[in-house]
Amino acid sequence: MDEKYKSLLIQELKQELTNASNISTGTIAAKIEDIGFSCLMCGKCCRREFGDNRVLLIPQEIQVISDYTILEVHEIATPATSDGSDSDLIDTDGKIHTFGWMLARKSNGDCNFIEDAETSNKCTIHDVRPMLCRTYPFYMQDMELHISECEGLGHKISPEESLTIACDVIDRYVAEIEDTIALYGKFEGFTAGKDNLKITSGKAAGKCHVTYVVHDSKGTHEVAR
Repeated sequence: MDEKYKSLLIQELKQELTNASNISTGTIAAKIEDIGFSCLMCGKCCRREFGDNRVLLIPQEIQVISDYTILEVHEIATPATSDGSDSDLIDTDGKIHTFGWMLARKSNGDCNFIEDAETSNKCTIHDVRPMLCRTYPFYMQDMELHISECEGLGHKISPEESLTIACDVIDRYVAEIEDTIALYGKFEGFTAGKDNLKITSGKAAGKCHVTYVVHDSKGTHEVAR
């Protein structure tokens, strides 16, 4: 990444951070109350069969979950990837570069921390669940409140509950901006290589090991999968 461009991105993010710190919690709470929401404990947001259930994490969240569960990092999180091709992020050594982490998922794509549907939809890390889970289906983007698809929307919610969610949504927005600023500050870039068909096809077939290089706010990490 060009240093001048990186500096510009960081500058813009710092301005967004300043603006985010001035967001009215009461205004966001009023919007949430007007939309309405009640978690139906359906577990659909945690299960792959109902759509994109990726949960992006910042390093601090991984540490909190690790302390709570005594699990290793690789048992909690995996390199954040899209549902599309990663070939444009492969370097000259055939390593796939990603930015950040997401909660690990089971072989069927469900979140690692949701109990089997036949048993319940209980989250086994509910007390320390990531910010994305805590605020779902609400999130902030470009200083505006947005919502994701959820069957719990439209249900009556109290002013007190709305305020709690609003605080969490704004805190998440600020934390994510701060984390992105730190990520850009540590990112040193890499030389992109040509599409490595052997690696990408092997990855898809699950027949070879792939090395990911994860860039996050703490630095750069190599992960073999």
